[in-house]
Amino acid sequence: MNGQKKILIWLLAGLTCTSLFSCSKDLDQNPEQQIPTDEVFTSGPTALSALYGVYSRSQRPEVCGGQTQIIADFMADNVNYVGSSMSDISNFITSPASSIVSEMWRIHFDAIMGANAVVDKVPGIKDASFTAADRKMYIAEAKFMRAILYFNLLNLFSQPYQVSQGGAPGIPVVTAAFDGTITYPARGTVNDVQAQIEKDLLDALPDLSDTFSDPMLARGRATKGAANALLSRLYLYREQWDKAAQYAKAVLDAPYYKLAGDYAFYDGNTKEDVFSIQNTETDNYGTNSLAGYYRPTSVGGSGFCPFSPELIQAFSAEAIDKRFAMSDEGTATNLEKRRFTLKFPDVSPAKDNVPMIRVTEMYLNRAEALAATAGVNQESIDLMNALRTRAGLPEWTISTFATGDALITAILNERRKELCFEGHRRMDVLRRGQSLRANDPDKKAGADRVILPIPQREIDLSPSLKGHQNPGY
Repeated sequence: MNGQKKILIWLLAGLTCTSLFSCSKDLDQNPEQQIPTDEVFTSGPTALSALYGVYSRSQRPEVCGGQTQIIADFMADNVNYVGSSMSDISNFITSPASSIVSEMWRIHFDAIMGANAVVDKVPGIKDASFTAADRKMYIAEAKFMRAILYFNLLNLFSQPYQVSQGGAPGIPVVTAAFDGTITYPARGTVNDVQAQIEKDLLDALPDLSDTFSDPMLARGRATKGAANALLSRLYLYREQWDKAAQYAKAVLDAPYYKLAGDYAFYDGNTKEDVFSIQNTETDNYGTNSLAGYYRPTSVGGSGFCPFSPELIQAFSAEAIDKRFAMSDEGTATNLEKRRFTLKFPDVSPAKDNVPMIRVTEMYLNRAEALAATAGVNQESIDLMNALRTRAGLPEWTISTFATGDALITAILNERRKELCFEGHRRMDVLRRGQSLRANDPDKKAGADRVILPIPQREIDLSPSLKGHQNPGY
């Protein structure tokens, strides 16, 4: 696909900074691919190109293209990381000087600053053919992207809400476009950052499209369904159970989303997908893609990320689970024979989409939230049975569970098996007060090093961050 249908455009390269806190003086020299704001935001089509630039940055492995998802699974207990480049993160010994950690931070903020530019500059575009509805929609999409980017960063670099009820240090929040003045925002709290995420999503909701006619756009651009779904996840993480259930239901009630009948939906842009990072043959990140990490060396993958024994054990309790059948054996990078997922099979040209939000998650969110408030209840049972039937497993009944806690434990186990390798496991473990590693009971929320360090480069540049490194680093 070409033109507006491909989220591959990098027109905002000159609008953002290589670090949150420092911009090169060379930006005003207008080198190739660095386009000044006044030249980008001149019309409706250029505004759309600028918006697509935000989506494009989010494709990067360091943002939503694979790296952060695998970290979220191997810092927990779904994956054994057997590679070398991120072994320090896997072993909880990473350094603030880590180039991988620094690049994750930098490129997230690069995309955020692109979103800020769209939000700030689109209202002032003088173009009679640029409709008010499109203006509002582009701004709303940029706010959604800013929200999901901040959510991703916050989960990596800050403790979950359950530590001090959101009072733990968050991350710096910047919502203004860069105007040439270097500022040094402080970290604030987790509550502060989540309040901004909530505000962006609620502000965006009325102006987002319900859907798009092209499946790639319907699943790859922000929609009302995507905003409702991310709000459900936010409220779930914050234990605002009623709202988590409410916003999940808004997605489940929409005609654009439906649970797939089998597991052939991956990379298909079907009604199973609420929001996905779209990749094509030209977006080839090779072994830095999800397939690159998750496929064995025998088929061209890195072999870095096989199943953990704990995840295999979770599946073995019900050996007929069709989700476990979506795996095979192969050679890991350390030459061991291990089990690998088949969710992302396309190593070359590495064009598998990255599932950010699936309708399945809304089943899980609503079921957990209802169980948290009502204990054992029929709706939670029914929601989970829809997933279990698809997996080829026997249905639960209201008498299967003696207590609400037992039901929640079972829902979390289904969540683990359903969403494995998609980047959910670490936060699901932390927010429920469990340990990231069974053999290390101290790796719980609030402990040192269960979150990543603020990059040393940012601390060196920003007076507001000096003395505010995450504990343990």
